[in-house]
Amino acid sequence: MTPVKAALRNSPLRPVYLWFANRYRGLKRLFSYPDTAHIGGVNYDDYWDAKAQSGLGKLSPWRLRRAKVFAGIVAEGDSVLDIGVGDGALLQYLVEHKQITAYGLDLSPKAVDFCHSIGLTGVQLGDANRPIHEVTAAAFGSDLRFDYAICSEIIEHLPEPETLLNDLRQVVRKGIIVSIPNTGFHQHRLRLLFGKFPLQWVVTPGEHLRFWTLGDFRWWARQLGFEVAAIVPYEGTAGLKNVLPGLFAAAFVYVLIDARPSGGTLNGGTT
Repeated sequence: MTPVKAALRNSPLRPVYLWFANRYRGLKRLFSYPDTAHIGGVNYDDYWDAKAQSGLGKLSPWRLRRAKVFAGIVAEGDSVLDIGVGDGALLQYLVEHKQITAYGLDLSPKAVDFCHSIGLTGVQLGDANRPIHEVTAAAFGSDLRFDYAICSEIIEHLPEPETLLNDLRQVVRKGIIVSIPNTGFHQHRLRLLFGKFPLQWVVTPGEHLRFWTLGDFRWWARQLGFEVAAIVPYEGTAGLKNVLPGLFAAAFVYVLIDARPSGGTLNGGTT
């Protein structure tokens, strides 16, 4: 960060500076690619090494808004499984504000070690691409059930998220909380109009394998036999994201409840 930017951030002009900086950043995203971009796979241990430079365990404004939505959904004392827990900041927020019993899974040993270092001892190694009831049984015991499972910015990274959500029915009592980007966000539509695919990644285009608009997700969830019990547009264009969320929300939190007749067969597979 340049001395001028640092001075503006710490001056009385900070709100004005941040407003213009965010508008510039949004405009730049219509025509360019991230400075961090490269082509190829993602090594998540390397990813967490890089994150450590900016501070692990800290909620950015975007993540804090998401955490507050999660806190409004879960009840005091609920047991919560965070899949793809990462640095544990979201889970730690729920522990502090809702006194949940916290569990988590992540495929990065470095992320799991960091979670343990901040007291999240219920976090274990686990791959969300494997049958999740087998993963949770190995990590926590076969009899454990959770009130909620959180899939925060994770299902868009999976080749078969249908398998994960279907399998979660076996280990979740109340519902599944999903947060994902909205591919129908107006900036993504404009970027496509200008000849570039919607930019929803930071390191490599291979980060995201699946994409949903608001309408897509509603249809997709119903096909899987879920009721979409809540939809919260937690990020996007102020003043408009709640009026026309499909166009002006950058990301949503959804709450899914199993609406499938017991023992039924789903379009995404069987359970």
